[in-house]
Amino acid sequence: MAKRKQIRKTVSTSLLVVGEGADDKAFIDHMKRFFCPRSCGRTAKVEAGDGGSAGNIIQNAIRSFKAVDYDKRYLVLDSDLPPTNAEMKKAHQNGYKIILWSPQCLEGALLDVLGERVNDHETSQDLKRRLHPRLDGKHTDMNSYQTLFPEDILATTKNQSVGSVKKVLLDK
Repeated sequence: MAKRKQIRKTVSTSLLVVGEGADDKAFIDHMKRFFCPRSCGRTAKVEAGDGGSAGNIIQNAIRSFKAVDYDKRYLVLDSDLPPTNAEMKKAHQNGYKIILWSPQCLEGALLDVLGERVNDHETSQDLKRRLHPRLDGKHTDMNSYQTLFPEDILATTKNQSVGSVKKVLLDK
């Protein structure tokens, strides 16, 4: 008698992560290749917000992805100009959890991952000027982050915001 091949259905979690802009999308996509690869049993869609204020990004994400059914939704925003309490409440009411890059912005978080001090007087633009020339290409290309931020560095980082994004991608 021939053995029957069992077909197992796996339950897949679908995840939406919306960053502020194209550089956030590129970096989160870089992280995704390590912590949520295609074979992991989850699907993760990373999108770029249109930039602007936190309120605009929240509103655009709510409007743009309202019709798409995701199990979990996250917004990853800069902390130098964080959302107001009303904007945070609106995001939560629409199923979004918020992660704030710290210190200040994506570039501040990444400099912190590298063990570099981010000074209070530095603006987000200052931090971009410090980090971007060290990347392997354009800051909007996920491959540009490979040399400075390999998997082992990201897996062991003490930066809380990068660690939070990692946990989201790992679904923990």
